Amino acid sequence: MGFAGWCVVGALALAGLATPAAAQDFVPDRVVKSIDTADLAALVGALGHQVLEQGEGGQIVVLAEDRDQLKYVLLGTACGMNGVSGCQGVLMQVQFDLPPATTYETIAKANSEYAALNVWADFEQKSLGFTRYVVLDEGVTMANLRANVEVLLSLIGEAYPVAAGESAQQPSTGS
Repeated sequence: MGFAGWCVVGALALAGLATPAAAQDFVPDRVVKSIDTADLAALVGALGHQVLEQGEGGQIVVLAEDRDQLKYVLLGTACGMNGVSGCQGVLMQVQFDLPPATTYETIAKANSEYAALNVWADFEQKSLGFTRYVVLDEGVTMANLRANVEVLLSLIGEAYPVAAGESAQQPSTGS
């Protein structure tokens, strides 16, 4: 299974009920060199968004939803490596059903025009995705992580039509 397929399966396999995020746990100037699920939930809360599901056990992941009902995943990566507890990277991702006019060329154009995002398509799994990745080595502030999520979510509306190969179409969220 490819990375996109794993993300779909991973998001669907998350356990838990919709819970309000804890914005009070968010400290903007706190420098983190690794994160856990509580940090990701606090990040979602600081954005005023809702945590829909959280990973269990060793899964450092949250599925969240913004005010416009756009669902996104925050996934801890490089976890438990080099003697560091927690995860030393954060993958931020939004995924949609693949629009029919999406091609390798429209994906390349979206990546060229929106370099702040990684735009990709899994034609086999019929999904279109937008990601940002942050490495926490040497430390990053929680405010910086929040800003990275904001960048991802703010560019989706512009990048989606380009990647979809359409001039003006609203995204259809995948399951």
